[in-house]
Amino acid sequence: MKLFGFHISRAEPARKKTFAAGGFAQGWARGLDLAPGGCANVYEQVVWVYRAVNVLAEQVANVPFLFSAGERGRENLVTSGPLHRFYNQPHPQVDRFQYWELRVMWLMLRGECARIPVFEPDPQMPGGRRLLRVLMPDPARLRHLVRDHRLVGWEYSSPGANAPLPSQVFLPEEVWFERLPNPFDAWRGLPPLHVAATAARTDFSAAAFMRGVIENNGDIGTIVRTQEQIDPEQQDQILATLTNRKSPPGLPDRPVFLPGCLEVIQPRLSSSDLQFLENRKFSRAEICAAFGVPEEILTSTDTAKYDVMEGARLNFIENRVAPLCARLEAAEEVTVRSLAPEAAGWFDLDSLPIMQQARRSRLAAARTGFDMGVPFNELNRVLDLGFKPLPWGNRGYLPANLRATDTTLEPAAPVTPPSVAGVPDPDRLARAAGFLRPHPPTHNRI
Repeated sequence: MKLFGFHISRAEPARKKTFAAGGFAQGWARGLDLAPGGCANVYEQVVWVYRAVNVLAEQVANVPFLFSAGERGRENLVTSGPLHRFYNQPHPQVDRFQYWELRVMWLMLRGECARIPVFEPDPQMPGGRRLLRVLMPDPARLRHLVRDHRLVGWEYSSPGANAPLPSQVFLPEEVWFERLPNPFDAWRGLPPLHVAATAARTDFSAAAFMRGVIENNGDIGTIVRTQEQIDPEQQDQILATLTNRKSPPGLPDRPVFLPGCLEVIQPRLSSSDLQFLENRKFSRAEICAAFGVPEEILTSTDTAKYDVMEGARLNFIENRVAPLCARLEAAEEVTVRSLAPEAAGWFDLDSLPIMQQARRSRLAAARTGFDMGVPFNELNRVLDLGFKPLPWGNRGYLPANLRATDTTLEPAAPVTPPSVAGVPDPDRLARAAGFLRPHPPTHNRI
């Protein structure tokens, strides 16, 4: 307001940036540490982050998740029942494919995944209940409640009416919580996105710079220099003239005429300014390394050969997807046991085509060892062929006559040609007549 000719105003205090309960990574992923107009959500704005996360999620979702019951090694597959009915549709808006995709996405973006089970009374068991569906809210909206160094609950903050749950507090056993290892926090997980933060923001800035250069037809600004002092009206006229000369991308800028003693300086991009293209490749490599996805899997390299890509895919399945599936199996045990206490769930990685090809290579190596007399059960254990132990597999065999190696071979009796009674041996008669020489000795000379 205006008082005694002075303008008096009250500045609003700067709002303090508050991150979601989950640390810096969750706040950064939601864009709370950036100014308006910046990189608000890297999963939506950085193509390498989006592709790396989706490759992991799609690969895990494509692996069949099977159920079995019984002793290990003698288990039987469960092909029907409540397990299959639940996992075919864990939620009315989530199918079995999206269920595993969301699990992996939350782990990669937040470092943790929270599932809230919803039960209903079981009519077949008085007083019992059965699992109806599972909700997966944003883990960043869950705040852990700790009392006396012990977890006592989870507080969920709903973002609004469109959220799947209202704001409420859950007991620890009411939330199935899984997280990636975090040596700096005993309650929350450390996401790979936190490690790739700098690389993702650098790639976004480089992409924005390249977009600006292209949309401005390579023009990074104009400098007007004059030897005389000009008034503000002339400055506005010159700025309007220079602004109107700009054309859309793909069209040349219009020529302009500036009266007076004016010098227009056009800055140019140097070779060092154009190195951001190479820097984006390094940023891509850092993002892929943080998420554990080879660059060949993203189909982004132009120098990779077919054999290199095949080896990268096999290494990706064995060293990245397989450990992630094992982690999900351990966390999924509570869900499977709530539906069938005697059953177990596991990912059938051996059914993938690339794993079957790797097994064929191991079978070729096993055949070489079997021809050397190595027992089949030993080869099955060492090479992990996936066969059940065979009753005869503890004995070695030779390929010549397929006799067991622990049996004694008796020398065969010499076979004499049958002789006709009353007819002399023709060779003996010829040797006596001097036509045939005596047989040479059968042993070598020393």
